[in-house]
Amino acid sequence: MNPAQCEDWKHFVGAYVNEGFLIDFLSPEEYFLFVGKVNDIPEETVKTTIEQYTEFLTDEIIGAGKLIRDLSAGNRQKVGIVSSLLAQPKIVILDEPFNFLDPSSQNKLKKLIIDYHEKTGATLLISSHNLTHTVDISTHVALMEKGKIISFIDNIDGAANKQLDEYFS
Repeated sequence: MNPAQCEDWKHFVGAYVNEGFLIDFLSPEEYFLFVGKVNDIPEETVKTTIEQYTEFLTDEIIGAGKLIRDLSAGNRQKVGIVSSLLAQPKIVILDEPFNFLDPSSQNKLKKLIIDYHEKTGATLLISSHNLTHTVDISTHVALMEKGKIISFIDNIDGAANKQLDEYFS
């Protein structure tokens, strides 16, 4: 299927690549409802889904009365990540999801990603320069150089660590 010629893929793919995805003059709650509306998700379902992510989103985002543009970079990142999961897609694409997050939020994100995969069986494609977090959450690691996959590594029990250490040493 060529995504430029068919829009069927939109029903099973969620993505957050950068702040350009966000509508920054909305509050996070308004943005989540907008994403829900675009995906034909009832408002009550959106609210229930968001409740599952309140520990990750925190009260600095939900109920804070702020517009997205007034949030910190890390909190905008959280809004984008959660919005990519609202429709419970089978494929999720996240670019540098750990950027801008404090260590506590990075750990919560790792748990969120693992839990999402376990609950839905979804495939998560995560592009990251942070090898530690990537190896912690991945079953497979594709090592890329200049836009080409140069190695596809099975990560059973963190086995990718050794291969990545050797490559980058």
